[in-house]
Amino acid sequence: MTREEPHLSYSQINSYMQCGLKYRFNYIDRLEPEFTPSALQFGRAIHSGIQAFLQSSLEADPLRADQLVDIYHEEWRGLDGPPIRYSKRESEESLFNTARQIFTVFAEQHDPEIEVIAVEEAFTLDLVALSEDCPRDMPPLTGYVDAILKNGSTVLVDYKTASRKPNGDVNAMQLVAYSLAASDLGYDPNEIQYRYEYLLKTTNPELVPRPVVIDDNDRRRFLKTTTTVWKGIQSSIFYPNPSYLCSSCAYQRHCNDW
Repeated sequence: MTREEPHLSYSQINSYMQCGLKYRFNYIDRLEPEFTPSALQFGRAIHSGIQAFLQSSLEADPLRADQLVDIYHEEWRGLDGPPIRYSKRESEESLFNTARQIFTVFAEQHDPEIEVIAVEEAFTLDLVALSEDCPRDMPPLTGYVDAILKNGSTVLVDYKTASRKPNGDVNAMQLVAYSLAASDLGYDPNEIQYRYEYLLKTTNPELVPRPVVIDDNDRRRFLKTTTTVWKGIQSSIFYPNPSYLCSSCAYQRHCNDW
């Protein structure tokens, strides 16, 4: 499937739920962002390093932490878009040092006994076939599972960077999407496990795993939510949703002019 073909992704769904107006600016109007938030570019660069490590482990030749730092640096320098805007107390150098520590922790904590089954495993889901409530014109849901690992049990994993340790329940929506994709990938969605791996960019970086239990009710709710989001998009329901996220939004000027 090419990028030009109609599709939905978890990122699109989540973006609409956070702020419909931002969704419109990004996905409908395709406006140029005013800047690239440092957290966004940091997450991309860390993700590139983790992906490379897992791929090398799949090929039985794991990369070293310093090699992951090189990949991070290349991704950071290769930014193709608006300039980076740093949050308070952050700089390119401080984030680089944090990345180096994160990769060291990640490489040290990786269990060599864990079998890497797949990295960035693509999926395409026909939502209309999954729920009779989905409109007939609803496009497929596409995405990538960060990693499929096996150490006794099979687990679908999503890696996230975060500035603080998650407290209480986490938003499982992305992993619920993965669970819907599990059947297409050859697994029984009720027989495998799901987990977030949080890479914390704190003073002393940590790798914090958060297993998530997913059942049929979660999948039903995800399909209902996604259907409602799609209907909102099709009905051109786009309005601002002021929150703490506004301070890092790259469409502030467009929002103020709205």
